[in-house]
Amino acid sequence: STTMALSLGSLLLSTILFLNGLAILNEERFLKKIGWGYEETINEPPSFKKQVINLLYAVRVLLRVPLLALNFLTILFKLLLG
Repeated sequence: STTMALSLGSLLLSTILFLNGLAILNEERFLKKIGWGYEETINEPPSFKKQVINLLYAVRVLLRVPLLALNFLTILFKLLLG
């Protein structure tokens, strides 16, 4: 039986999958409905919730192109080397 070993490759893959999950959260359809919209919380005092909202916004805005490149390279790597 095969076991899932924690390796650098599986850790990198899980990080990419996690970032993809954060990047696809739609602000208008999902985040604003639960009170986690970026514009709604600009004037709020610093809190853990605001830090998470800022992280979600940064992932969606700043990591869009790097995530596309990482996804492309990951798919290419998996196709070529299995």
